[in-house]
Amino acid sequence: MKILHPTDFSEASMKALEVVRQLKKPLGAQLILLHTLEPTPQMPIYGDYWTERLGEVMQQAQHEALEEARKHLQTLDPDAEHHLEVGHPLRVILKYAKEKDVDLIAMGTHGADTLLERILGSITERVIEVSGKPVMATRAGIEVRPFKHFLVSTALADPSRRALEFAKKIADAVGARITLMHSVEPIAEPPIPIHMPDPRYIEERQALIEQLAKQLHEFAAPYGARPLLKEAKPVDAICQVVAEEDIDAVFIGKSRQSRFMGSVTREVLERAQVPVFVHP
Repeated sequence: MKILHPTDFSEASMKALEVVRQLKKPLGAQLILLHTLEPTPQMPIYGDYWTERLGEVMQQAQHEALEEARKHLQTLDPDAEHHLEVGHPLRVILKYAKEKDVDLIAMGTHGADTLLERILGSITERVIEVSGKPVMATRAGIEVRPFKHFLVSTALADPSRRALEFAKKIADAVGARITLMHSVEPIAEPPIPIHMPDPRYIEERQALIEQLAKQLHEFAAPYGARPLLKEAKPVDAICQVVAEEDIDAVFIGKSRQSRFMGSVTREVLERAQVPVFVHP
């Protein structure tokens, strides 16, 4: 297995590296460390304030920053491949993911800070969207524990099946158990108490839940996973189970709307207090 770890040396990135260090030996993984430095601004940005001396100073600053980054990468893992690039982080990450044919991209996420990022997604979200690779994302402040219990959230569809297969591969290597959860949206509270749901609807819903429970059991059985059916919104259910059952990592399939505000993928990345693996 090849793991690409793009790092900006932030707390969020260091959390991702903690996860990688757990996985490297059990999976027999090759680690590729990557740091990208934004290009030095060119003359058009500065207009009349640009001077040849200013350009020399900025080039020297970039050279020194690259040397510092080179030393820092060596301290993270002397046995890993080390790569330094100057360019746009998203383009560089995607290039290395494709050229190295990696099996997992492990990176920190800072969330979407600007309106543009809320619409298009943070760098991590865009890597999830277009790389076609499994991505493990960590936020600053989360707890990285030894992997003993994984939660796989499933929509009983292909992306979540691939997430379950990936979780099974890692679980077998590290000795973790898997809970496979499917969530059913709860019945909305009626605006006026007298407007109660039709009894036939209640019966149909109960029949649907029983059918889903059977499907979930059949889905989980080949992977040795414990099936769990929850009546809650997907993200609420994930966060609740993470807190109540000492979950160490969450695995989900990429939601179809992951590039836009309000997607399940984005909400899980923003709210989960453990590492999140997203499978395309």
